[in-house]
Formats: sequence, structure tokens, C-alpha cells
Amino acid sequence: MSDDRRYPVKPFDPALIRDFLHGRKISTVELMASGRSNTNYKLVLTDGNTYALRIYSHGDARRETYVMDLVRDLVPVPVEVPRGGSWSVFSFLEGALLQDVPEHSGAAVQALTRISSVVLASPGIIEPDARISQFAFGGAKGYILESLENPDVSVWLEPELVASVRPIVKREEGRLAELDAECRLVHGDFNPTNILIKDDAVSGVLDWEFCHSGSPYMDIGNLLRHTGAEYHPLIESGLRAGGMALPGDWRERAELVDLTSQIEFLNSTRSTVFKQQCVARVRGFIAKNDGTA
Repeated sequence: MSDDRRYPVKPFDPALIRDFLHGRKISTVELMASGRSNTNYKLVLTDGNTYALRIYSHGDARRETYVMDLVRDLVPVPVEVPRGGSWSVFSFLEGALLQDVPEHSGAAVQALTRISSVVLASPGIIEPDARISQFAFGGAKGYILESLENPDVSVWLEPELVASVRPIVKREEGRLAELDAECRLVHGDFNPTNILIKDDAVSGVLDWEFCHSGSPYMDIGNLLRHTGAEYHPLIESGLRAGGMALPGDWRERAELVDLTSQIEFLNSTRSTVFKQQCVARVRGFIAKNDGTA
């Protein structure tokens, strides 16, 4: 298990789910590799049933369950069985992680197009009662510019990098405004450790704590970042096969939205090595967009 997490792993305590067990015994407990915020365990009970226990450090179980119910007929997602104050038990979905079978990236991205087909009332945070709360930072442009002033981000981004990002953001105001106006369902962490593949198809989309209403290019950028370039043609063909109308600058849009993730990571508790990778990605973004880095 990697130590590159936002929050520490929470230990498993059978007493936490005593009421759910109803006297049943746990045969095996396995810490699952997926997730960097919350802690997930695979539980096999002596009655033969298998479940996923999710112990929350971040997010809201009610919100996750509400959003998964929105897409249940579109993509396979776990079913919540019971819920406690800081945990939920879900049905266990079988499959290999997409990171181990990237040749199925086309199937994964078609699932992405089905998720993004859900249109919401406005951009923002999806609340468990179906309300949409506005983002506090006023969209991608506002988030980037505000974050560049954050002392925790400044530790990682040298002044010349910050100075290079600002004019790019200014130049991209129009495109950012278009992206900020979108109000489609976004998974928010659509990477190959949260996607299961079985029998050549997506068998599960997991970990919805970062879901929101916004631009699907966040999910596209996330998947591109975590997938080898040799599989990017599968992503493009999967998007088109899923019915998404791709403009000529679709990759640039995905990279622009993904810049917000790289900057956000620098203000997180992710590992030093991971943050160094984020800085390298920011440098690469600048080099591609103004040729000065």
C-alpha cells in the first residue's frame, strides 16, 4: 500500500460494523489499493458473502450514494447496504483495475460519456438532497489564480512558474468560461485505480467523493494523465463512440482543466514525490503553451 495518500489509512475494527454483521463472522479482511482519501477494505464473511467497507476521512456517504443512484442505470456502481456515522458497507464488485489492463481504456471512456450525459441544474457541488451549491472559487480561472497565492502552493511553484501561468490563464479566459459554464455530472477522480474491468467491459466505477457538476474535460484530463500515450487513441475513439462531439481543441481543453488538479494537489497532503511530479506537469503545461519553460 502506497503512503501517497491525502489521509492516513484508518484501522479496521470489527466493532464498527457489529450491527451489520448480526452475529456473522468475518473470514478475511483485505486493505484495498483503491482510494487516496478514504479507507476501503474487502470483507469476506463466513456465510460466503463479500462486501466493501468504506471508512470515511473525506466526503459524505449520503452524497456519494445519491450520485451513484443517478448513474446506476448508466454504469455499474456499488450498492450501499448499511451506513454508519463514518462508514458504509457496499456490495463488492469484481474486476481488474484499469491500471492493470489499459488496453480497455476505450470501454472506460465510453462509461465516462454515459456519466457526463447526466445534465444538472448548474455547475457546483452536488448536495445529497439534490441541491447544487456554487463553487466558492468561481470556476477554474478563479481557482487557479487564487491557488497561486496560496503559501502551500508557493512552496512548490517557483515565482517564475507562477508568473508564466498567469498570462496563459488570461489568454484562455474565453475557453475557461466555456468550460466553467458546463453542468454535467463529473466523477472527479476518473483514473484507472477507480475503474474495474471484467469480460472486456467496465464492471465498476468506484470512489465518488469528488463528484460534482461541471465539465467532463476534468474526467478526460484525469484519464489521459494516468494512461500511457500509446492508449490515447483508444480514449479518443471511445469518446467518439460514446457520442461525445469532440472539438478540434479537445486535448487542450482537457489539459487546461487538469491544470487545476495539479495545482490543487500541491495544496494537499500527497507525498513529496507526487508533488514533484505535479510541478513537472505544470512545467510541461507552460512549455506547451508559451514555450518559455
